[in-house]
Amino acid sequence: SGALTGKRPKRKSRTSQVCVHPEETALQPNKPAVIEALHAAAAHALETAEQAQAIAQSEATSPESKAEGKYDTRATGASYLARGQAERVASMRTLVTWYRRLPRDLTSDTVSLGALVTIEGERQDTLFIAPSGGERITVDGHEVMTISLAAPLGQAMVGLEEGDDFDVSRPHGTETYEVIQVQ
Repeated sequence: SGALTGKRPKRKSRTSQVCVHPEETALQPNKPAVIEALHAAAAHALETAEQAQAIAQSEATSPESKAEGKYDTRATGASYLARGQAERVASMRTLVTWYRRLPRDLTSDTVSLGALVTIEGERQDTLFIAPSGGERITVDGHEVMTISLAAPLGQAMVGLEEGDDFDVSRPHGTETYEVIQVQ
């Protein structure tokens, strides 16, 4: 797990040194398309979680799960699983609602919840700051990964602007990143 080691002063952006031709692809995908794709992915994950929760609930209440002896814990295990699945469904419903309500034209000059951010370190990454992270989608030929503000990278970026550099402590050492674009 990494941690913020400190914001470094602004410096000239590396992107200003690159000659961009009109026929080249855009630095970031279309933000409304990213939000729509993430909403669709969350809705699909919710549907899958609801199916798994229904199966777990059925197993927990099935007569076949009844304990056959004092050491038989099938019913207890099945009820724990059903409860965990129900919590996952509730969490996914909240996320789907968040994406549905998120304004498609929302823009930001700083890294915050709902921002689409391109950073450059050892490689260039496009990130969407969401309530929960871990989803990867491809939009307009760009891979976009969601991260939360609770993640070490999210914590390090919050409040930064285009051109800001920041360091993140990793198990293999400190990595330096630059915020290339925020929208």
